[in-house]
Amino acid sequence: MNRLKTFKASVRPRTFAFQMLAAMLTVSLIPLLLLSVFAGQTVSSQLGRFNELNMALTEKNYISMYEANIEEQVRAIDTELRLVEDAVLLSKAMAESIFSRDNPSDVRPISFVYDAENKRFTEKQQVGQGVISIRSDDPDKYPLPDQAYDLALSKALFPLFKSESSRKHNIVSMYYIHPKSGSFYYPEYVGTETLDLSRPIYALTSYNFYSDALNVRPKMNQVAWTKPYLDITPRGWMFTATTPIYDERRVLRGVVAADVTIERFVDNVLDTRFGDENGFALLLDTDHELIAAQQHGMSEIGELDLAALFSEDTLNSYRSLQLNGQQKVVFSRSIPTTNWILGYVIPEKKLLEPIHFATQKLTEQTGEQLIIQLSLLGLLAVCLCVLLAFYLRSKVSRPVNLLANAFAEMGEGQFKAKLDDTRTLEFNQLLHSFNRMSGKISELMAQQTELNQQLEHKVELRTGELRDMNNELEIRVDELIRLEHWRKELLMNISHDLKTPITLIRGYIEAINDGTIPAADTGIYLKRIYEDIQTINQFVRNLNELSLLESRQLEAKFAVIATEAFFDDTARKWDAFLNLERRPFHTKRLAGSGLFRGDQHLIGRVIDNLIDNALKYSGTGCPITFVFEQTNDAVVFRVIDAGAGIPESALPYVFNSFYRVDKSRNSGIPGSGLGLSIAKEIADMHGGQLTVAPNEENGSGCIFSLTLPLWQSKQQAV
Repeated sequence: MNRLKTFKASVRPRTFAFQMLAAMLTVSLIPLLLLSVFAGQTVSSQLGRFNELNMALTEKNYISMYEANIEEQVRAIDTELRLVEDAVLLSKAMAESIFSRDNPSDVRPISFVYDAENKRFTEKQQVGQGVISIRSDDPDKYPLPDQAYDLALSKALFPLFKSESSRKHNIVSMYYIHPKSGSFYYPEYVGTETLDLSRPIYALTSYNFYSDALNVRPKMNQVAWTKPYLDITPRGWMFTATTPIYDERRVLRGVVAADVTIERFVDNVLDTRFGDENGFALLLDTDHELIAAQQHGMSEIGELDLAALFSEDTLNSYRSLQLNGQQKVVFSRSIPTTNWILGYVIPEKKLLEPIHFATQKLTEQTGEQLIIQLSLLGLLAVCLCVLLAFYLRSKVSRPVNLLANAFAEMGEGQFKAKLDDTRTLEFNQLLHSFNRMSGKISELMAQQTELNQQLEHKVELRTGELRDMNNELEIRVDELIRLEHWRKELLMNISHDLKTPITLIRGYIEAINDGTIPAADTGIYLKRIYEDIQTINQFVRNLNELSLLESRQLEAKFAVIATEAFFDDTARKWDAFLNLERRPFHTKRLAGSGLFRGDQHLIGRVIDNLIDNALKYSGTGCPITFVFEQTNDAVVFRVIDAGAGIPESALPYVFNSFYRVDKSRNSGIPGSGLGLSIAKEIADMHGGQLTVAPNEENGSGCIFSLTLPLWQSKQQAV
């Protein structure tokens, strides 16, 4: 931290001239920088627009160039295919001439030998003169005479086969096939791979290079092209130009054909004419099946839908597609000779690569020139600012010194200094403002002293408030301690009230088991056990009901009740019971016949509990009075007894749970101390009040009052 402060002190401006210079440089260089940014953005925007226009024009030109190029390649491929067709048609003409002549004396018979290794009959021929071959698994099945004769005639095609194969580099083999199988072909396969004899080889007339030729009718000077197929020789995949041979009687004498391997076609045509490694060319047949393609494009071809991509609607135009996350451009044209489709796929960015490079160069050059120009402007601005700063320093030194001295005096507590005129309007205004500020500060200092005194008074007031809050907090803590004591007492009361009947039950049962109680008295003690169990059940029910009422989990079924009818029903019920008990019971209706809203069962429980308590704590001859009266906004039910009463000190606690005026829990008066607590919770649930007061009129006993709000609605009462 100290090192940082030292660094800040070392770089902080020391003189006004330096500060003025820094401010002027900032004021001048910021607009210059903003100008540079705006100029750069403008140049970049214009270059971007130029780039877009140029790219669009270049793309159009490149597309036209590629379309012209693919047209040229189509013509070149068509020429290559026509050369193959010409070779086949020339062989057809020569073969038809040979088979139309009737001069068997000119034909030398063929001496066949059986080649057991290759399972065929062949002629003892000179190397390089073509090969006659008749496939046969039976060495005893010698070739037919007419078959041997026609194959001997076909040897006259050797010079033509040799000439065309050597001049036309796409042709790998030319041959004649007899209608009864057997062939004469040139040149013989001389590769390192051997014929796979495990692969079945059928009659030559069953293959496409024979059967497709039969689609050409007699006298038609045409050639049929096969679809790509795997050759019976080890040359691999190829396609064939084939045509039939008929004599002057239109009798089929065989087929002449020329094979073109796909590998050689790709090497001699596609790879030669499409040398860009970023794009690839492919050749499709009329059914959109792949004939040939450049090797580096095979991985992408597998992901293309060739039928959709090269449909008739888009055949002679270019289109774009997304392939392997890269935008591609596709060109295609139809080859007139075979109606095959030549396609070319190239990345779209490859089309625009030259213009991107040119635009980048232009942007870099423009940016360099802009930086040089702005640097010169910045240097000029710095020089002007330095000169102007020194000039202004000489003009502002005197008033600044005056201000510095005046502030120093102000720091020492002297606010009476007055600054003189400087003959400069702006500084005069500044000095006059300083004089006014000095007077204002002096005035504010006096006000601050007064405010400090007021603040001290408020602090004293807040201190008193905090003291009161602390006292209240102590009261709350005492309340929490009292609640904890009440909780412990509650648990103790529950334990005690359950322990007594349980102890009695246990004692009775042990006495019965060990025979202490005679068998004749067992029924009496079982009845006592039953009564004690009922006492426990009633205690648990009361405790559970009190818990439900306190947590408001017990839902009251509210209804509108006629007060007078409710009073009469309750009075009749207790009057009948007390007559049997021969206890005096009085009722008194003072006034009113209104309505109140509540749960009739729960309100009845409150009244019953109050009357039952009055009976328990009153002598046999003490009267019980049940009173009903109505005020303007409430209904009041009172139960009055003339018993021993409740001490005034105990009145605030009679509604607490487990509280009994008699401190001994073994009192002869039954009860758990929960009845009045339950009654109080029911009254609170109905928005009413349950209170107790001494019976001062009689001099002994208590008055319990249940007050419920009067129902003001005109609805029908239940």
